[in-house]
Amino acid sequence: MRRPSLDASTVLRLACAVMLLVTAAPAPVAQAVGTAHSVPLLDLREDEPVEHRLPVAAAVARPFEPPVGTYGPGHRGVDLAAPAGVAIHATERGTVHHAGPVAGIVWVSIDHPDGVRTSYGPLTGLQVVRGERIERGHRIGTLAGTHHGDAVRDTGLHLGARRDGVYIDPMSLPGIALPRPTLVGAGGWWGTDHAVTQYMEWGGGRLGGVLTSPSPEARAPGFAVPPNANHLVLVAGLGTSSRQTILDARHLGIDPSSTTHLSYAGRDLDWDGVGGGVRRDQLPYGPEDTWRGVEQAALHLREQLRELARREPGRAVDLVGHSMGGVVITYYLLHLHDAYDRTLPAVSHVVTIASPLEGSDLARAGGALLDHPAAGTLVRHAWGATVASGGTLGHLVGGLHPDAPAIGELATGSALLAELDRAWQEALRAGGAGPLAMGTRVLSIAGSLDAVVGADRAALPGVDERRVLPGGHEGVLVSEAIREVTWRFLADREVVASPGYLATGTSALYGAGLTLIGAGLGDVAALGDVGMDLARWQLFG
Repeated sequence: MRRPSLDASTVLRLACAVMLLVTAAPAPVAQAVGTAHSVPLLDLREDEPVEHRLPVAAAVARPFEPPVGTYGPGHRGVDLAAPAGVAIHATERGTVHHAGPVAGIVWVSIDHPDGVRTSYGPLTGLQVVRGERIERGHRIGTLAGTHHGDAVRDTGLHLGARRDGVYIDPMSLPGIALPRPTLVGAGGWWGTDHAVTQYMEWGGGRLGGVLTSPSPEARAPGFAVPPNANHLVLVAGLGTSSRQTILDARHLGIDPSSTTHLSYAGRDLDWDGVGGGVRRDQLPYGPEDTWRGVEQAALHLREQLRELARREPGRAVDLVGHSMGGVVITYYLLHLHDAYDRTLPAVSHVVTIASPLEGSDLARAGGALLDHPAAGTLVRHAWGATVASGGTLGHLVGGLHPDAPAIGELATGSALLAELDRAWQEALRAGGAGPLAMGTRVLSIAGSLDAVVGADRAALPGVDERRVLPGGHEGVLVSEAIREVTWRFLADREVVASPGYLATGTSALYGAGLTLIGAGLGDVAALGDVGMDLARWQLFG
C-alpha cells in the first residue's frame, strides 16, 4: 500500500499546527519560564516577607513591660482584651514548637521564619500539634476563661514574642497593629487588613472587549475582607499539576482555611484532619491525571463538595475554574449537582475563566491533525521525542498528551460539549426546578488575546454575565482586573460590563485559521465552521 505523500503546503500547515500544540501547553509554576502566568501554592512561599497579624481582633488590656533582668519583674508580652471562647489564630506562618499545658495552663508557641517565637495562652480546644507547619491565620485553639498569672491584671489572651531568647514587644512585630474602628462591625477583621487599598476598579473595554483597558499585574492582596461567607473551590485546567493554582485566594480577602484547590487525583482518604492548607485532604496530582476527562474530574468535585458539606454543614460554596476547570464545574452543576440534596452544599456562584464551553478550535485542529494517517504519526513521534529530551520545552509539552481523552472532549463540536449545551438550555428553562434552583449565578470570563479559547467560545449561550478581560489564555489570570471583577461578582456587586463584544480580534481569526488547518488535513466537515467563525465578527451579547 502506497504511503500518502505530503506536498509543500501540507508540510507548512503541519509545522504550524505542531507549533500551536506546543504553545498551548500551560507552564508549571516551578519553572522559570512562564511563572508570571501562575500563582505558587502557599507552602512554596519561603521568600515571602513575614508580616504578623493580631491573633484576635481586640484592644491591648495590658501592654508589654520589659523585664528587669532575666528573672526580674515585668510583663513579658501583651494581654489582649478578648472574651473567653473566642477563636485564636497564628500571627504568621511557622512551625508549632509547643502545644500543651505548662504549670496547669495550656499554651501554644510557634517558631516563625523571621526567627521570632510567639506564644499564646491560656487556651483550650487545641487544633494544632507539636511539629505541625501552619499558615498565618490558622486557628490554633480557643481562649480559655481563666487568668494566666495575676488574677486581677492578667486576663484575656496573653501574646508573647521572643527573638534569640529575649522577650520583645509583640506589638513591634512587622505587620502588627491595633484594629481600627469600622462601620461594618467585627466582620472578621485582622489587624490592619481593612486598611489595605483594594485593587483599582478596572476600566472595562472598548469595541465590546476587543480593545481592553490595560490592567497591572496583581502583586499583593487587594481586598481586606472576603466577598461573602462561602467556601471557595478552585479548579485548574488541562495539563496542570498540584504545584499550580489559578488564583491566590488571599488576593480576594479569602482565608486559606476557606479555600480548597481540587485535585484531579481525588481526595486523600487517609487525611488525619491535621493542617488547614489549601490542599488539605486533596491528593497530589500530575498532568496525566487531568487527561482522563471532564466527567472523572467532576465526580472528584462532587465527592469533595460532599466532604465540605459534612465538615461545614449549611455553608454554601463558590466554584471558580480556569480552562478545562470551568468545563468540569459546569458539567458538575448540570449533571451531578442536586440543589435539594442536603449532603451537597448550595452552589452560590460559578466563575469560568477562559473555559472552552463551546469548544476549542485549537483542540479540534489538533484532533484533525492526529487523525491524518501521516501527520498523526509525525506529531506523536515529535511529542515523544520532545518529552524524552527533557528541559523546559520537554516539560511544557509533557503536560499535554496528543491522545488524551480530555482534548477530544474540549474540541469544538464534541459530543460532551453538545450535551452540556443541551443541559444548560434545559436548566435555564427549568429555573427553580433544576440545578439553578438556589439562585446560582454564573460569570464567564474570556481573555482578550486568548489564542487557545476564543472569546466567542468561552461562554454558553444565555449566560447573563460575561466579561472580556485583558490577557491571553494564561495571562488573563495574573492581572488586577480579574481579581477586581471576580471579587465584585462574588460579593453580588455590579461589575464592569463588556456589553456585547466582538468575538474576534486575534482569537476569532486564529480560530478560523485553525479550522482551515483541520480541513486541509482531512477534516472536511470543519469547512462548514469557517463561515460561522467569520460570522462571529459581528457584535453579540
